[in-house]
Amino acid sequence: MNPDVLRRSYDRFAHRYDADFRAQQQPKIEALLAALPVPVPTPWLDVGAGTGLVARLSGGRPINLDLSAGMLGHAPPPRVQADAHRLPFPDATFRCVTAVTALIDLVDPTPALAELVRVLRPGGWLAISVLVREQPARFVDALAGLPVTPARRLALDRDAGLVMRRTPVDGDPPM
Repeated sequence: MNPDVLRRSYDRFAHRYDADFRAQQQPKIEALLAALPVPVPTPWLDVGAGTGLVARLSGGRPINLDLSAGMLGHAPPPRVQADAHRLPFPDATFRCVTAVTALIDLVDPTPALAELVRVLRPGGWLAISVLVREQPARFVDALAGLPVTPARRLALDRDAGLVMRRTPVDGDPPM
């Protein structure tokens, strides 16, 4: 989907997102968080953070990143408006990256997943949920070509959860 169309859609919908979707999102957020170390390692980036549900439900302080300024206006700080395909952070910045139902309508998920892995430190955690209609196998296949090791797979009602660890590769900074 065109990022400008998607951004405008979420900007218009932001004021009622939590009322309409919190009950649907909360169980998958809680399941993904339960699959991560406690407390969630920081620094932590939540991609597609929207209104900041992951931050509020975790009690943590991830950097909330979203394409939509309208959604971020409801999220707790820190907030960054950016596209998941071009994350404005250096390589190996984060010890944890989450993305809950954020990677939708992608013809090829590889570029966005490569960005999430790029900003993840070696040994860091990647936890994503993907709508079943998005064919999670495509995401598993895309991740197979990236320096990550599967840790857990979760069945999340209408979603699949994938929890991975970033594996070190030559040229990586020390863990």
